Amino acid sequence: MIENCQITKAQQDINNIVYRGRILWRDIATWLSTYLMVKTLQGEDVLLEQIKNKLLRIVAEFESNIRTFFGDKAADDHINLFSQYIMLMTTLIDATVEGNSGAADEIVKQIYEIAGKRVELLTEINPYWDQNTLENYIYTFNDMTIKEIIAFTSKQHENSIRIYERVLSYSTNLGDFIAQGIKNYMIFSLEPPTTVERPDY
Repeated sequence: MIENCQITKAQQDINNIVYRGRILWRDIATWLSTYLMVKTLQGEDVLLEQIKNKLLRIVAEFESNIRTFFGDKAADDHINLFSQYIMLMTTLIDATVEGNSGAADEIVKQIYEIAGKRVELLTEINPYWDQNTLENYIYTFNDMTIKEIIAFTSKQHENSIRIYERVLSYSTNLGDFIAQGIKNYMIFSLEPPTTVERPDY
């Protein structure tokens, strides 16, 4: 009975982390777009800070789920890189809105450097995330999001809406890839050891 409860709890944990993995990037895309609109429309600074805090909470909530399975060090290292990524994206929006193209170019470089480090870390802790596939997913997400920022701040609103719709659709695919990798890792980790009976002689 106790063993069954432990298995059920483990399955619930898996379902929870898979769900968070699936919606993670869609949430990030949504709130980055919200930050972009508020910043471009010269919204209050307090609102911009609240949106940034929301983005960081999304990251923290995801990390708290994977900590149990991947360990404290991996979770701490990843939340550090992921938080840097969020702050760089919002800073890129600030620089683009303010017309500081030099700063924006430098921030873009940093975004991809951080993305590369995140891909390396994630594929080290979970062999079910193929490095090339994950890198392609995350880099493409970044490409599309940056194009959305440029389109919206350039007042190409119809184009920015189309890009945002593609970002949302793509974020679902990215989320599914993340979720499936987590699920495969967890299922493999929770498989009971095979008992081999010694033959009678």
